[in-house]
Amino acid sequence: MKTHASEFYDSARRYTADLGHRHLIQKALSGYYVKRDENKNRFQNWSGARDAAAEIKWEAVNHLDRYLEEFASKLEARGAKVFWAENAQEARDYIVRVARQNNVRSIIKSKTMTGEEIHLNETLEKEGFETIESDLGEYIVQLRQEPPYHLVFPAMHLKREQISDLFHDKLGSAPTDKPEELTMIARRVMRQKFCAADMGITGANFAIAETGMISITENEGNSRLTASLPKVHVALVGIEKVLPKLTDLALFLPMLATAGAGQSLTCYNTLYGAPRLPGESDGPTEFHVVLLDNRRTQLLADAEQRDALHCIRCGACLNVCPIFKNVGGHSYGTTYQGPIGSVITPHLRGLHDWKHLPSASSLCGACTETCPVKINLHHHLLHNRRNAARTDSSLMEKIMYRAFAFTMLRPRVYQLATELARILQPLRQVIDGTLLDPLRPWTRTRSFPPVAEKSFRDLWRERTNESEVHLPVPLSPQNLVPQVSKPADLSGLGSRERDYLSAAKARPEGPNERARASQSPISKSANRAIADNASPTKAGSNGRETILARIREGLKISAAHPVTDAPAMPSSPQQWLPAVGKTPEEQIELFRQNAQALKADFHVCADMAAAIQIVKTIADNEGWKKIGLHDGELTAAIAGPLALPTVKTNGGYALDALESCDAGLTECEALIAQTGTVLVSGRRCGGRALSVLPPHHIVLARRSQMVPDLTIALQKAQEKFTNEFPGVLSLITGPSRTGDIERILV
Repeated sequence: MKTHASEFYDSARRYTADLGHRHLIQKALSGYYVKRDENKNRFQNWSGARDAAAEIKWEAVNHLDRYLEEFASKLEARGAKVFWAENAQEARDYIVRVARQNNVRSIIKSKTMTGEEIHLNETLEKEGFETIESDLGEYIVQLRQEPPYHLVFPAMHLKREQISDLFHDKLGSAPTDKPEELTMIARRVMRQKFCAADMGITGANFAIAETGMISITENEGNSRLTASLPKVHVALVGIEKVLPKLTDLALFLPMLATAGAGQSLTCYNTLYGAPRLPGESDGPTEFHVVLLDNRRTQLLADAEQRDALHCIRCGACLNVCPIFKNVGGHSYGTTYQGPIGSVITPHLRGLHDWKHLPSASSLCGACTETCPVKINLHHHLLHNRRNAARTDSSLMEKIMYRAFAFTMLRPRVYQLATELARILQPLRQVIDGTLLDPLRPWTRTRSFPPVAEKSFRDLWRERTNESEVHLPVPLSPQNLVPQVSKPADLSGLGSRERDYLSAAKARPEGPNERARASQSPISKSANRAIADNASPTKAGSNGRETILARIREGLKISAAHPVTDAPAMPSSPQQWLPAVGKTPEEQIELFRQNAQALKADFHVCADMAAAIQIVKTIADNEGWKKIGLHDGELTAAIAGPLALPTVKTNGGYALDALESCDAGLTECEALIAQTGTVLVSGRRCGGRALSVLPPHHIVLARRSQMVPDLTIALQKAQEKFTNEFPGVLSLITGPSRTGDIERILV
């Protein structure tokens, strides 16, 4: 039976030799680099934004018990049900139990890496539930019966011709090489599944403790429909996803979009906090949140690598990793690929079986440099290598490393070894790359450097005309104490090097590296086989107290701050985010520019008559035959003159009636100039589906509703709703789009 390591090496060799595949990935990512840098440059201070995001995540993770309790209690107060799953088996059993209790037959599922982590689809299908992925990329790889290739772009390894052939074989569609047509083929199938589904399953990008809401980021609108149309909504959320405050999203949403997809803001950022509430038009009758531990508390207890839990799953480290770009996402053989996967997988699935992943790195540091929350990724890869060497090394590795240490610590032995290597060099040329070559894994694809004819000592002797070269004192730990005469001048170093040196100087005295490694939970459990961390689950059991106890125990060892010399945190992230003009005219113009870039129409109307005329013109040009609307002051004034059949969502509606509408007319809570975003709520803006189910969405707003930025918009929403938040809040930024087919935006 093959090991995970041997499977990785076999797959890596195969993908690396496939030049066509490597070219496809490089081409797909080239556009991302341009857009990412373009949007980073729009920030007033991207570096400051990274510092702030790292500090916020440090605060959340290092007080995780308090924020999780606040999050769960506020959810439960509004009718949601929270289940604390200690492991994957408990999470799967609970979701299956909820499905059985609600007589579920069909399940629609949006993109969730936690679902992939616990192998949820396989369980649901085994239990007899039809389970369909609604994200385009996830749906494509589901049809191919393979796992996602990338955290953000699941099908980026496929050409459009392959997708066309797949749809032809599985869906009976006509062959086409146009991404737009391929997207519409999948969309027609998805619409039928959305309307028939009894349960919707989503993940969550963030969990907001202050308001008790989950935040889901997407571009296609599939998650909104997944969470809106079925009668039951289940959200599977890793316990590390918590953020303290609602306004933290004003920083994290733009950073996630920029780092993950090269966008200023993703199309849909939606907050869910309850099932359908009184006065709302739609939504599930049951809302379940499953908080998943699954060995995250073990990683939490490792203070050295705790900041790996800061990860927001943007995939930026994968996009810059030279190893990932060559060996491909499937080679990793685990849910989380690339640098972040190589850091956390040994914790989540066991070091013994996954110790090869930390070595799948060039240690170039690009992952650390690009991480929006400043996770020290390439150093954590070294930490995992160290832990593996100390706790799970093979006999041969031990012999080799001890022989290396013995030689390097004894200059005379080292000198003898180099002389011997020089004598045997002709033999090296004979066996080079053959089966007899002990260095064949290297020499099979590379040339081994020849031993120099003269050593450094020989050259030094010739230069100084000395008859004897004095050998240095043999090295030992006692001889490695640094002698510092004056503070080092750091002015010539880059920012990252200065940060590392400053952090080293500021670190308080404590146990040495070997002692700290021995304290690491991963070191203690490295030789224990871990398949799923599963245990039998009793019906109705809930691991709340167990998980909270694990968190509190793990937090007894404190973790260093990510930014040692950071200034006091300001009350708002506005100083780092893209600048916005102060006058209403400047803000309206910025909103117009952003809307135009998003391919959305924006009209400033002198009066209601002008607004009616614009909407009538759009209706005539698009051939509307029926509209849906939430009966408000502005929508009522517009709908009357249109003289079209109307579906009103106030108090509820028939799903098939709304689906047949050509457009949805809604009002909004705010217009956000900074990103060209509209903020709508489930209470007064037509519910959850009106703004996403019909093919056209018309938003009616007053000039007074324009606000400069996300921070102000979220603050105003908080002031308005206080403790009476609606079941859903949505930030809509342009029409829906997807880049899942060769990273071409559709």
